[in-house]
Amino acid sequence: MEKELLEVERQHLDNVLKECDLKHFEEVKEKFALMYTYDAVGMQGQNRIPYEDVKRLSQAKALLGYSEREQKEILNHLKAFEFVIELAQNNKPFNEETMKDIHEILVEGIFQGGVYRNVNINIFGASHQPPDYVKVYDRMAKFFRDIESFEGSVIEKATYAHASIAKIHPFVDANGRLAKLVLNYFLIKGNYLPLSIPLELRESYIENLEIFKSEKDLKPLVDFFKSILVKRYESVLKELDL
Repeated sequence: MEKELLEVERQHLDNVLKECDLKHFEEVKEKFALMYTYDAVGMQGQNRIPYEDVKRLSQAKALLGYSEREQKEILNHLKAFEFVIELAQNNKPFNEETMKDIHEILVEGIFQGGVYRNVNINIFGASHQPPDYVKVYDRMAKFFRDIESFEGSVIEKATYAHASIAKIHPFVDANGRLAKLVLNYFLIKGNYLPLSIPLELRESYIENLEIFKSEKDLKPLVDFFKSILVKRYESVLKELDL
């Protein structure tokens, strides 16, 4: 039923966009990019820039009262999202080089991006920890083979790509933001709206992600993302006053 509702909402928006003011829709997308950045960067719990200042920073490019790293994380994420949108809309393939390019943009000016980690890392509070660093290259090689041959719906493929990167944690930092951008690459490429995981749903998100990590069961996370997408479509349609 959820899937049917999502497809109905998607078709509704497609029809609406044929007749509505596209400038208005561009404004809706710009507003989403800011909220998505606020949610994605804030998800890690270390960046303290509130939404209104994310909006101000996107225009001013610099704000007093925040560290250089905090500001770069916001500005880099906005830039990375634009890059991902362009990749998806131009039907550019997702491969190792593409993924590393996205990561480089995310951490530009913070540390060297696009290089797999050479240390072990632990995720606080997670029941499943990332693999030993010596296994990262093999795990990522397998991931790219699997994603290339993946059989399933657009949302299932997007979720699998997201969850796999989150599970492997191939880089020292910014894996969560990268995984969310990859999720949205596949959604946009598949003609869906991109989604943002609201901060208030952080615990539910982690819980469903942990199920995949420990049990290899993707369905709970797929259903979680579908429910967020339905709300996103409803919100966009409402913003377009239709």
